[in-house]
Amino acid sequence: MPLEHLFADEVPDARPYDHRRTLYEKFGIVSNPFPSANQTSGHPHLSTPADKQIDSEVIAFYSDRRSHVIAVTATQGIGKTNLLNAYETALREKLAPKGFFVIRYIADPEPSFDPLIRSIFENLGEEHLARTVTELRKKIQLDSKRQDVIEQVKVPEVKIMVRSLIGADTDDKLQRRCSLAYQWLIGLPVRKAHRDEISVQFRLDTVESRTRALQDIVYFSAAVGTLEGIFLLLDELEKQGSTLSIMNTVRYLSALRALIDALPRYLFLMLALTPDALERYKEQVPALRGRLINEVSLPALTTEEQAIDLWRFYLNSAEIEAKSLADDNQWRRIPSADFIVSKLDAQRLFGDLLRRGSVRGANSVRQREYLHALHESARRSIELAV
Repeated sequence: MPLEHLFADEVPDARPYDHRRTLYEKFGIVSNPFPSANQTSGHPHLSTPADKQIDSEVIAFYSDRRSHVIAVTATQGIGKTNLLNAYETALREKLAPKGFFVIRYIADPEPSFDPLIRSIFENLGEEHLARTVTELRKKIQLDSKRQDVIEQVKVPEVKIMVRSLIGADTDDKLQRRCSLAYQWLIGLPVRKAHRDEISVQFRLDTVESRTRALQDIVYFSAAVGTLEGIFLLLDELEKQGSTLSIMNTVRYLSALRALIDALPRYLFLMLALTPDALERYKEQVPALRGRLINEVSLPALTTEEQAIDLWRFYLNSAEIEAKSLADDNQWRRIPSADFIVSKLDAQRLFGDLLRRGSVRGANSVRQREYLHALHESARRSIELAV
């Protein structure tokens, strides 16, 4: 039987030895500081010149709410996902409390744009509809002033739905109608309850109709003050073109262009994809060329100095995290403690990878490849230590 004797030698109720203490005393860390190649999240982000470019775009968007589109390009393993992870965390921490919605989405890939539009509505949620109506009632008492806000809504069916929410005379009725409105916005079939409660007759069964509805909800919410903007972070967009037919890819990209055009304000769209996919998409949908003109490129490692900066950054991050745990447990690092991976070893690993790549015609090393080599070296040191 597999694992039959796994716990045979354990003493009942014995507390297992904490290997983290040994690692801290010997190396100043409590776990492997370097991510393996299959670990795409949960590790720190080293700032690059690309961060400065994106920061300036975010600041501009925060200042005037005019929509921005950024294409983050790099080949596989350079750090696109790591960068988007870092910005997702920072945006949620700093701007979500100020009324900005942060939506992270990975096209899996999908033959239709519907799941993305649906995801945006799901992130807003029926709670957002209820909060917006409640805030409108609180802020604006005069019917004439409310009418000015309602005029932000252009699609007749959406306007009818909004009026039905505003007309709900009890909290229970408002919650019920917001739930029905949410179902309608994400494209569910229209049933008797939807017709009776929110007066809609037709299903939002096309990408175009849902995009127009999204435009109305965004501008209506912004006019009320319950939405300051949407940060939409799309990762691995190159998978669309590599998996789907040209027809489905063009349809998806055209819907993306329509979303960009529908929201000249309140949308910050960050796309992560490979450089060749970006060029291919521009050729397939020429109208995208002007929308994706703002490109931020992430380079691979080309010098030993860059590699050592990355090695040192991950070590420092791990040591800071470990010290907090060590202080709580009163562990002490040995004064002559070693690095889990020495600088000399880090230099050697980079040199080996660079030489190996030059045989294939590459003059650089991917960050993922280098970090994985550091991870394996650290793993061997950990096995010897514990």
